Amino acid sequence: MQKWYNKIDWRLVMRLVMAASMVIVGYQSNDYIPAVFGIGFAIYAIIGAKYKIGCGYNGSCGYPARKN
Repeated sequence: MQKWYNKIDWRLVMRLVMAASMVIVGYQSNDYIPAVFGIGFAIYAIIGAKYKIGCGYNGSCGYPARKN
């Protein structure tokens, strides 16, 4: 159990949960804007997880690293 638990990319999981909730809300309210944005966010989450880009992967969250 510990092996698969360590292999889960939790950033991807949280992003996909948020994208799915936006798609569900868009579907329930018959509004396409949140649904389309949710689909776009899911695509961004998958690409970000594949290439390890975006906030949470590089430790700097988009800001340049401080050099001492």
